[in-house]
Amino acid sequence: MPKERAKRATLLDAAVGQSRRRFWELSDHIAYPAIRSIVADYINSSIPDPANTEKYLWQISALSDAQDESGPRRLLTLTCGGFETLRVDEIMHDDDTIELDLRINTNVPRDRTDEQLEISNETVSAGRGPYRDERVWSWSIDLGALLEEDVDVDLGIDDDTFDDLAYGLNARLMRSGNSTGAAAHNHDLAADLLAEAYRQLFEAE
Repeated sequence: MPKERAKRATLLDAAVGQSRRRFWELSDHIAYPAIRSIVADYINSSIPDPANTEKYLWQISALSDAQDESGPRRLLTLTCGGFETLRVDEIMHDDDTIELDLRINTNVPRDRTDEQLEISNETVSAGRGPYRDERVWSWSIDLGALLEEDVDVDLGIDDDTFDDLAYGLNARLMRSGNSTGAAAHNHDLAADLLAEAYRQLFEAE
């Protein structure tokens, strides 16, 4: 501890773990409050006992290890049982505008064929996921549209059905015992999202 205040270490130059620094960087993103609100709502709706299952049965990471300058930047990834169920990508356009793409995987309704999973409109696209080991319904949703009261985000199914499908996949994956991402789990991000999830439930009462 230096005697002179000017020589003290600050958060900008102190030794800080990569996971914490990535959370700080993500939390400084202009859209982070919106991302936090939407992901916290997803956690409330589709993850069982989230406070006591985080890290071991579901994990979340901030920012990706490798960045492809020509493609989207992955801001956040949530996995259940080692399988990606939600992520948020940032797409930078040539005019410097930013688009946020919310990608969610859910269960597939038993009565739907692959062709019936196809949805395409201005704010949502969906179809069978490109995974060999899991038959899932993969959704791509304009995150910004979810925040606009005058924009209709048409999922083609009601919200409760969507939440049931998301919960069904997450719970099944968490029961599988295949979670392998504890080392990459970002505790600071998870704690912030759980605090927001609690606030949402508390204010709804």
